[in-house]
Amino acid sequence: MPTINRLVLMRHAKSDWFSGEGDDFSRPLSDRGIRDARQMGRWLVEGAYLPASILSSPSRRTRQTLELMGEGAGLALEARTEWRDELYHAQLGTLRSLLRHLGARPAVMLLGHNPGLEDLLAFLVDDDRVIAAHAKCFPTAAVYVLDVIGEWSALKAGCARIVAHQRPKMLSV
Repeated sequence: MPTINRLVLMRHAKSDWFSGEGDDFSRPLSDRGIRDARQMGRWLVEGAYLPASILSSPSRRTRQTLELMGEGAGLALEARTEWRDELYHAQLGTLRSLLRHLGARPAVMLLGHNPGLEDLLAFLVDDDRVIAAHAKCFPTAAVYVLDVIGEWSALKAGCARIVAHQRPKMLSV
């Protein structure tokens, strides 16, 4: 029986492009982003999708997303989070390398940025029909829950399947 690991991919919530912050790294969340992050935190807990291990970009908007997800979930998520500099605007190669070095963690969340997360999803699922069905795969605060078949160290194209997917607009209906 092959090993199955759980991977939760989440893009930070909507940022405020007009905040007056001078650099991309320091950009805060918008009002919509604040609301969406709380909402997604609730969804992750209600579905039992929130893993004990979170790897996050250290940007201001990802930190705020995590804090507000915790509020929505009723949990303090900072204690289970590793802030990883390499996740700030990470590309596919960096994300694959990071996952391959996870060791024995059965479940992990990556909280980061596009286009890296979308590229990672396309690599892991490797099914154009599935990706096409999720047009604009990774809008802000979107979450994909994946089952990854095999050890992290042996990560390869097409080794995952989508278990659940959610985005704030789908919850607002």
